[in-house]
Amino acid sequence: MKKILKLSFAVVLSTVLLAACGSGEENASSFFAENESDWPELEVIENEIGSDFESINVENDEGNSRVILYENNGKPEYKSIYILDEQRLKIMSTGEDGEGQVYNEVIG
Repeated sequence: MKKILKLSFAVVLSTVLLAACGSGEENASSFFAENESDWPELEVIENEIGSDFESINVENDEGNSRVILYENNGKPEYKSIYILDEQRLKIMSTGEDGEGQVYNEVIG
């Protein structure tokens, strides 16, 4: 009986861990969903470049700016800079095939 309980616990734990990891797309989507109410720039960013990224890394969220990198295959594809007191959002393509600046407007 103890072996069955241990095995059942191991299976449940493994399932929970795998579900928590998920795919990168789910993590990026959850990043947008979790932060959209507090970070006004995320709605514009999602409309401009989408949310289909393997990882999203907040490089800076201190002082007067917020800098976020949007990555696929371990390489940044886009970078957003939000200047809080001006409510200005800049989005730049950082990939080799990128078009440079994608967006630069006051959003507030």
